[in-house]
Amino acid sequence: MMARSARGLIRRTGLEALACRLAERIRRATLLAEDFVPYSVHRFERHTWVIKETQFGVRIWCSLDERAISRPILLDNYELAETRFLANTVRAGELAVDAGANIGYHALHLARLVGDAGFVEAFEPLPYLADALRTSVDENGFLSQMAVHRIALDERAGTLRVRHAPRTANFGGAHFAPESPLPPAHADEFVSTKRLDDVIAGRRCRFLKMDVEGAEPRVIRGAHATLAAGRPVILSELHDQQLRTVSGSSADDFIAQMSALAYRCSRLNADGTRGHALDRYADKAPLNVVFDDIARRI
Repeated sequence: MMARSARGLIRRTGLEALACRLAERIRRATLLAEDFVPYSVHRFERHTWVIKETQFGVRIWCSLDERAISRPILLDNYELAETRFLANTVRAGELAVDAGANIGYHALHLARLVGDAGFVEAFEPLPYLADALRTSVDENGFLSQMAVHRIALDERAGTLRVRHAPRTANFGGAHFAPESPLPPAHADEFVSTKRLDDVIAGRRCRFLKMDVEGAEPRVIRGAHATLAAGRPVILSELHDQQLRTVSGSSADDFIAQMSALAYRCSRLNADGTRGHALDRYADKAPLNVVFDDIARRI
């Protein structure tokens, strides 16, 4: 009797696990499904956006339709470890860079941290995201301490195609387009590119945040002078599949590239502190990591 009950429990538990996996797949598919989006979310339109005051005291325009970035910000639950790391790392008066700023959650936090004596260079190539960020910059009175560049950073100046999902409920994921067929619900858009070295032009950058969907090695190749002059702390995404798609590099290759520039890679802990060092990363899940000058004592 007990054995039959146990077998029945196992069967039910297995069905419940299958149902959970199916529900997660549906949730992820919904983020990329145009049918669920009632508005043209690829535009900054004030009747579908609201101002949210964040926990660190800045006001940011968020879309009511977008579920991957805006909704967590509205719920005070967006990238908490990264937010804590910024607060513990960036100092007043410094020059900071946000590569892949999106609607500007981290860029605005950086502007608050560096203050009137510092400056933030923020880069976001998609027009509707850059428009939202510029409006938030004005909302906070940060016009004198932040520049919003509607370009993408790369290893050389020019023009490239950026692939994104313009009518879905996810503002993240825009990346340099590979030579592959366009997936459903996506579009390619031509954007201007620049090297970070050409924008920084010898100034001493102390902090660099990168979330550029696999273009991180390319950004770094265009920033060697910036890294040599300021030895900035770098907060970066590590996503093996995107790195392979966009840069032709693995996560291990990128860690090795940074090691050759005398940078140590560390996992970012949930409390915003540095975790153990990484010299390899084979997991498929994206991970935010910290790169530090190996000469710097942590």
